[in-house]
Amino acid sequence: MDGFTFTSEIVKALAWPSAVIGIVFLLRKPIVELVPLMKKLKYKELELEFSQEVQDLKSKVSDALPRKDKQPPLGIAKPSKALDLVSYSTRAAIIEAWIELEAAAVEVASSFWSQPPSDVFRNDPKLGDYLHQCKVLDDKQLVIYKKLRQLRNKSAHTEELSLSESDARAYVEMASNLTKHIKNF
Repeated sequence: MDGFTFTSEIVKALAWPSAVIGIVFLLRKPIVELVPLMKKLKYKELELEFSQEVQDLKSKVSDALPRKDKQPPLGIAKPSKALDLVSYSTRAAIIEAWIELEAAAVEVASSFWSQPPSDVFRNDPKLGDYLHQCKVLDDKQLVIYKKLRQLRNKSAHTEELSLSESDARAYVEMASNLTKHIKNF
């Protein structure tokens, strides 16, 4: 083997590894910025997306729905079915939390028509807008309501969805806070 053949074989062997190292080197800043956001590395990044959306929504909730400092006396607080479900099934907990929120919204919306809660308002995509028109929800709360609905839809209609218990618990707490606000209207 002469010197030129040896050199060409080394170049062939090192071409792809050096290209990958070069690309990683060039993109190191964007990659480093993405690392804190990564929860799982999957082909379909739905888990990461859901987790990010829950965290973003959590920050909005603190502004729109102030937490009550008063805790109810022991034994009086009604435990949430959704919180009980988190350890068994995060998807079921999210759907149960949405059902509780939607039931409260339907009850308040029906009260404006002096009628008992009915299925007319249930599953209506404009229910949040109607509550906003009736001054039950302000602008920020309407955004939260719509985002909770969107996240519930993702949870309900995605085949492969493995959520962490903390994300599901955060969703349930946000939905519960909004439910309390709507019921206290």
